[in-house]
Amino acid sequence: MRLCVEERALYVAEITSALGDQRQGAGLARIDVHMAKTPAYRLQVLFEMREKTKKEKEEIYAEKKKKVIEEQKKLDDMRQKLKEMVQMRHDKKADYAERTRRGEYTVSQIQANDRHIERLKQNEAAYQVEIDRQQERVQEAERIAAEAMEALVKATQDFKALEKHKEKWLKQVKKEMLLKEEMASEDIAQAQYFQKLLEELGEA
Repeated sequence: MRLCVEERALYVAEITSALGDQRQGAGLARIDVHMAKTPAYRLQVLFEMREKTKKEKEEIYAEKKKKVIEEQKKLDDMRQKLKEMVQMRHDKKADYAERTRRGEYTVSQIQANDRHIERLKQNEAAYQVEIDRQQERVQEAERIAAEAMEALVKATQDFKALEKHKEKWLKQVKKEMLLKEEMASEDIAQAQYFQKLLEELGEA
């Protein structure tokens, strides 16, 4: 149907106004989409606190584990020393026995040698007490390290749970931003269509 001159002028004016409003809205939408920043995560403070706690627990556990290793090394060294003490006593006793067999010692010297061997045995017994105490220190260090490990596991679980929540939230935010961008692109395409239609009507 052909429009009369007045009707066509009125129709063109209405479309022009509508197009101007729509194009402006589309332009703003496009600017908002491209310039908008990712919104702040509402649990970011808690996220950072849990992340910090996790790192602190890692450092504490590393320190306690190092203590266990140090105490265990002391224990191993002490046990090795005790073996050497025992071996030395056996060697000395064998030496005394051999020299006694060859008649190199007097009765008083033999008695002194026996007392010497007995003192060596007493020294070994005293050192065994120190080893037992060191064993207790190792066990205590292991207990403390185990507690530190439990605290680390809990801190890690708490952080991972919130980390997963944040990842899910961020995925949803990106999805919504992409949807807005697509809608803005559709608005622009529609505005261009009306602009072309307006130009065609103006030429008719």
